[in-house]
Amino acid sequence: MRATYHLVLTLLLPLTHSELAAAELPLTSGTAGRGVEADPCDAQAAALRVRIAELEAELAAIRTEPVAVGAAEVLEQPGTRAFYQHAFMALCCVLLAALAAGLTMGLVSIEPMEMKIIVNTEDKDMLAEKDKIKLKDDQDAARRVLPLIHDHHRLLVTLLLMNSLANEALPLFLDKIVPSWLAVILSVSLVLIFGEILPSAVFTGSEQLRIAAMFAPLVACCKFFLAPIAVPLAKVLDIFLGEDHKGRYNFAEVRAIVGIHADLRNEAVQAAIFKQHDDKQLGIISTSKPHHFTDETVVVFTDAPGHPAKSTKLRADGTFYFVQPCDPLVGRDPACTFKLYSSEARDVADLITFSKGELESGAFAVQERDEIKIMHGVMKLTHMTAKDKVTTLSEVDMLEASQDLTRRTMDSILGLGHSRLPVYREDKHNVRGFMLAKTMIVVSPDDGNKVEDLDINPLVLVDPEIPMLDLLNKFQADRCHIALVTSDPEAVRTAWKNDSVIPPDVHMMGIITLEDIIELLIQEDIYDEHDQREGLPLPERQSSRRLALPVAKKTSVTHASSEVPRPRQLGNGNALQEPLLLHESP
Repeated sequence: MRATYHLVLTLLLPLTHSELAAAELPLTSGTAGRGVEADPCDAQAAALRVRIAELEAELAAIRTEPVAVGAAEVLEQPGTRAFYQHAFMALCCVLLAALAAGLTMGLVSIEPMEMKIIVNTEDKDMLAEKDKIKLKDDQDAARRVLPLIHDHHRLLVTLLLMNSLANEALPLFLDKIVPSWLAVILSVSLVLIFGEILPSAVFTGSEQLRIAAMFAPLVACCKFFLAPIAVPLAKVLDIFLGEDHKGRYNFAEVRAIVGIHADLRNEAVQAAIFKQHDDKQLGIISTSKPHHFTDETVVVFTDAPGHPAKSTKLRADGTFYFVQPCDPLVGRDPACTFKLYSSEARDVADLITFSKGELESGAFAVQERDEIKIMHGVMKLTHMTAKDKVTTLSEVDMLEASQDLTRRTMDSILGLGHSRLPVYREDKHNVRGFMLAKTMIVVSPDDGNKVEDLDINPLVLVDPEIPMLDLLNKFQADRCHIALVTSDPEAVRTAWKNDSVIPPDVHMMGIITLEDIIELLIQEDIYDEHDQREGLPLPERQSSRRLALPVAKKTSVTHASSEVPRPRQLGNGNALQEPLLLHESP
């Protein structure tokens, strides 16, 4: 009987406590009911059952505890609550690192001056409705971003603290769920790809400002909570490094910006070579290469090397045509097609269409906005001096002081069309001043007057190295619009005062007028009724767009022009009502 119980106990050792209970093994022998003393085997069986229960409890506890890897690492078991908690925290660290890295690139790279430019931009300077809508959205985003980037160093420290906290906490959570070697690999790869490269690319892309504005509230909260650490560090950076961003552009930078926007390239680069036009009266023109035209582009039809301007409908005389990019017909590159309009409004009635033979070859050269050209002219003028635009005396129409004002002489003066004529005595080197042509109105050719009998006004005397802007101010101060450029202005002034000959060692470089300066400002030549412009009759001349500048008074310089101030026509038909030159010399 005892041997039988030993065999049963041996078989029952691998069983669990529940299996033992299910087996319903007797604790005593069959004679136990009769008061017979229990067998010692029964006691051993009961002790074994208690021991099995204890071992089962220890096994259950071990299953819920982390697994030891080697001698030092303890990992959470997959599927347990702790495992998912650590995995979620690791994911949060990656996302926070990505957000901090992206915002660091996206926000810190935004210049406050650029935001101020956007905020202060007026939509009336934009023609397209879509550009006005985009400007409004950009202005709203810029107003949300400006308060954040105002304190540059504090923003930088705050974002770097966020990034550092996320990157340092990530390995701590990964160590709980994966081996340390794998945690290192995952930390490096996750942070590099998802926490640095991708966020930086997204946050500095085309939607940089909109994304930065979207996260502005979150960054503001982080700046508040991290202020105890970020503010002292930012103050230290301000003390030792100073302000990291500038508040405004200096003159050289403004000049460079204007030059870039002026897009002053040679005509060969700007010109779009004509290739073909449609045969369905749609007005679609194709070019051989992408033209880069926009809805605001204005072009002129002109020649190009190997592509002479041949058209019975377009004029190659400087007439302005207004471009509108359009969708191509089947099989054409959309970057190479556009339509031409005869007016800036670009109405359907102004569309220029072509039949066969009406447009054979040529090129379309971009005409920059006059506002940009004038700004570039002003910047360019600051580095120019009088000697850069002077007209030598040999090229100037002049009068000899002792010359008789006969009818023939007066007819000749009238034919020149000048408002002012320099006067010399005996030799052109001995310039004595200038005469206003209008003073001859009261002179009769039968009176026997000479040129010197009329009022001879002194010229403005300037040095060849005088800056153009200073010369412009001198014209205004002296109320005179013509100057004599000489190497020794004082010697000439003394000779005039003493009525003596100008010393021969004084170099008389030439004449410069107010009109010369205005032409440099507007970056265009000024023509009037007396000037020949490529042999074109007056009705065929077309004024510049979007700009109304009255023409300066014509002087004695052969290339100068305009007897009467005449406003130039605006692109929309409006004109300036007041002349540009407010003061005229007596």
